[in-house]
Amino acid sequence: MPGSAIAAGPGIEPLRLGPSTADAGLAGHFGLLIDSSRKLDLAAVLKADADGRLEPQKDFRGAGQTRDIHWYRFDLIREPGAPADWMLEMGEAYIDHLDLFIPKAATAGAGVGEGRPPDPAAYRLVRMGDFVPFSQRPMKTRLHSLPLTLPEGKPVSLYLRVDSISAIRLSARVWSPAAYVGHQTGDLLFQGLFLGVLGILVLGYVALGLLLRDGALLTYTGYVATVLFYYLFANGIAAALLPDMSGWFINLMVGSSGFLGFATSLTMWVYILDLRNRAPWLSRCYQGLALLTVLTLPTTATPLYALTGPVVTLSALVVVVIALVLTARMAWQTPDDLSPRFYLASTLVALVGFLLTQMALRGVLPADLAVADPYQISSMLAVLVLGTGLALRIGRLQSERLRAREESAFATKRAEEQRSFVAMLSHEFRTPLASIDSAAQMIELSGAVEAPSVLTRLHRIRGTTRKMAELVDLFLSADALDQGALALKPEPVALGQLMDEVLGSLSGTEAEERLVLSIDTPGRPLLVDAPFLGVAIGNLIQNALRYSPPDTPVRVTASDGKGDITIHVADQGHGMSPEEVERIGSIYFRASSSRGTKGSGLGLYMAQKIVAAHGGTLSVRSVRDRGSVFTIRLSVADTTQE
Repeated sequence: MPGSAIAAGPGIEPLRLGPSTADAGLAGHFGLLIDSSRKLDLAAVLKADADGRLEPQKDFRGAGQTRDIHWYRFDLIREPGAPADWMLEMGEAYIDHLDLFIPKAATAGAGVGEGRPPDPAAYRLVRMGDFVPFSQRPMKTRLHSLPLTLPEGKPVSLYLRVDSISAIRLSARVWSPAAYVGHQTGDLLFQGLFLGVLGILVLGYVALGLLLRDGALLTYTGYVATVLFYYLFANGIAAALLPDMSGWFINLMVGSSGFLGFATSLTMWVYILDLRNRAPWLSRCYQGLALLTVLTLPTTATPLYALTGPVVTLSALVVVVIALVLTARMAWQTPDDLSPRFYLASTLVALVGFLLTQMALRGVLPADLAVADPYQISSMLAVLVLGTGLALRIGRLQSERLRAREESAFATKRAEEQRSFVAMLSHEFRTPLASIDSAAQMIELSGAVEAPSVLTRLHRIRGTTRKMAELVDLFLSADALDQGALALKPEPVALGQLMDEVLGSLSGTEAEERLVLSIDTPGRPLLVDAPFLGVAIGNLIQNALRYSPPDTPVRVTASDGKGDITIHVADQGHGMSPEEVERIGSIYFRASSSRGTKGSGLGLYMAQKIVAAHGGTLSVRSVRDRGSVFTIRLSVADTTQE
């Protein structure tokens, strides 16, 4: 039979279409020739085929991003009794050029001629691919399809030229018309469901992200939007919606949405994994890589995509593996929080789909191994699982905020009650303290007591009474400052005089020997409430002496420069952590280094309130085991006597 000799070719078995055939793949029924020079035409390919240079293939294998041109020869035979009309469908939708050479029929029409004519003129050319506008394609379908009318009982050879900037992953299938209609219906239903789910996620989460001003939600929404746009263009849906869209624009949208998806996912993981705080160096790497990816967007519509595409793909694989490790660690460290488990599951699903797709795209696995694109399926599952995890995260954060708000309200109420009670109690203490001090003073002045030991006790009684009276005044002043009920009485005073009055109480004590005082301009006039400002400065000095080793100096410097009066109190004590520094000035707060040392937690609170009442600021720099430096800064405009 004439067709037998042709089909025998170099080991290529023709696809047999029988009366009961609904659909059949062309895997195992084609030969392949790779043109690295990009110079072969149909005549050269026919000659190469005659020389046996088209290699038989058992299945379709992807070639990745390549500039090589791939030539295929498909062999088909319609068995007796089988219908004449068939549908040939080829994909992927994003392949740039699919030029199909079909033997011309003996009579005019759309029929297919028999055999494998050696003359290129005996073939008609049908152009397909995304560089052919949708409106000019043989059939208006998502993938590249055309009808074939095959001769009965005679083998037919079709030649296909494939050229694409995008990755080449070809698969081809022949359908009966009735089966093709059902296939199209199911395919479009799946694509519509897929894009609909992504669209709903984008609309829902962008509204929630804007409402809550949550970076993780907003970047997740951006990532889902890029997945939506990628498959809208890569799967041929956008071409059907915009039938005159050019091929280079489709390439640009497919490549750039993929690149943008990777860049957005990098930012998304920075927020979800809190890398800015947990791993700042990794956060900077992710942000830098995202920026570089964005800068390479223009290459997606050029031959350079064959270089940038694999680099971004490899980077994405590394990032997914890192995310897998970090989410697993997070899930292990926070067993009571379900969100990391969903992050981990989402990453695993995405990784499996990514690997399967890349292996099919690079030729490791058959291109038509799965009915649907595994990455498309895994992408939808991954975003749904990740979205669930983020929803749980938002619920947890909202619960924590509500609990913190309730605790804050309770603490405020308790502090108000405590403040009122302390103020009342302190006020009631003033009279008995004054009586005790007066009685001790009268005994001392009467001369009735001469024994040194008794006089020492009297002095101790009076000293303790004064300290308790000062503590009462401190409580009452703190309450008055906090309520804004204490009116300052600014009076002119020299900077040196103010510092002498503050340090006067330490005169003749061991603490005086530890002080190192430096005043640049002691005659600098100030307009302040000297007693209260003295309390603030004194509190800082007393704290520095109390919380630093007794053999270390405490340096007090006062200077006038650049429009400010600046007073520094520096010690060489235990220092504080950054978290404790942030709480300095909170009422009743005491740092961990103060344990074992007497104190009320009001000194720094009072100092901050007094300085603020003068229009100044109190700041602190502290390093663990190296000491602290407290700085009072007063504006000249607020302190200089006019």
